[in-house]
Amino acid sequence: MKSFSLVVGLLCLLAVNTNQAFAKSADAFHKRFQVIRSDDGKLVGIRDRTLPVKFSVVPYVNMIKSQLKAEQSLMSEQSLASGEYEANVRSVLDEDRELLLAQGYTQAEYDRYVQTVVDSLKQLAVVNVDGVFTNPAFNEVVSKFEGKMTDAILLLDPTILSNVQDPTFFYKRNVTYKAVSWALDFARKRLSNIPMLNTASYVVVQVEKLITERRNFHQNMLLHYLESFDEKELGLTHDEVNMIWSSIYESRIPWYAFWESSAAKSNWTKYGVNNFYANFRAGTAKLQKAGGLYSEVNDRMNYAFQRVTYNNEKVVVNLFDNESMLQSRPAVAYNYDRPTQIARKRIMLTLAQLGLSFVPLNATIKDTAGNFIKSYYANQKITEGALYGYFESMGEDSGMRQVKAQYLNPFDALAM
Repeated sequence: MKSFSLVVGLLCLLAVNTNQAFAKSADAFHKRFQVIRSDDGKLVGIRDRTLPVKFSVVPYVNMIKSQLKAEQSLMSEQSLASGEYEANVRSVLDEDRELLLAQGYTQAEYDRYVQTVVDSLKQLAVVNVDGVFTNPAFNEVVSKFEGKMTDAILLLDPTILSNVQDPTFFYKRNVTYKAVSWALDFARKRLSNIPMLNTASYVVVQVEKLITERRNFHQNMLLHYLESFDEKELGLTHDEVNMIWSSIYESRIPWYAFWESSAAKSNWTKYGVNNFYANFRAGTAKLQKAGGLYSEVNDRMNYAFQRVTYNNEKVVVNLFDNESMLQSRPAVAYNYDRPTQIARKRIMLTLAQLGLSFVPLNATIKDTAGNFIKSYYANQKITEGALYGYFESMGEDSGMRQVKAQYLNPFDALAM
């Protein structure tokens, strides 16, 4: 057992050193991140200079309106009646059909999930987009929610990615969900029109998720730099890096997991590094398990991403997240041969999530279908912060642009 642990440790060290050898420079780190120190020189935390502090719902409303109109236009061009649009949707989802069937799923099970996505998207064809988004009652709900979210955001600094001085800094600040609960209740009281209520509820829930996920995305970017560069290049010490890791993982503790918060506090100097390398080893094991799928396994870009050749295409796979709840293989995060593939699939699925609220299904089936749809993108796009960090540190602008496009977060400019 000890010899196995030693081998794993050496592999981790080799991967880190390999990343350092390929890293371009730490300049991007210093442009993006600010190392905060107290007057006596002690590390306080890390701030991302690019994260906006002011909050407005407008960017998301504009994005969802644009996506809805574009999808309705596509439905019109490809004709719902002829089945061309449905065939197009199925072609996007069918890429891994044979693999799923080989894993033991029946054709009927697969067809049921795909049909749910198709039916959900079709529901959006008749939504009066301008009518919904210009309605005074709809805009009142959105405006009131914006005010509640602004108050919640004022209780924390959204630019802070790490606070090493307070082991419960993030745990004490899980406050935005209260704004969502209030807004959903207000929408139910104010809106009687079902399409309008469903759209308002969707906007409220998605906006809060997009605002809160920005921190995780940028923290994953930060994890790439902490792993890939010597601490001296970043202006940090070994112990400071360990505490930054601890603060990042502390921020991911759910509000109800008080026991985990206590564990982080009691082992602050090691909590983060233990979590990081446990995840690193899990990613290595996932790659080894899926290795037979790839004709080539190339370099590991960082703790979460690996270049491989899959189905004769050069792709980057995500070693943390599966392709979906039906597929155990690592998710494809970037396709060098078809760079827009992932963004299109995610736009389609996020709209299907909205359309699902109009489909006449019982709550249990609808929840299962919703979880299936989200399993294709919800976690994957957040982990891709580390992939963005890799491209940024290497000066690969095209990679940065594509990761940003498939991130689908209008509240995050990702500016330098």
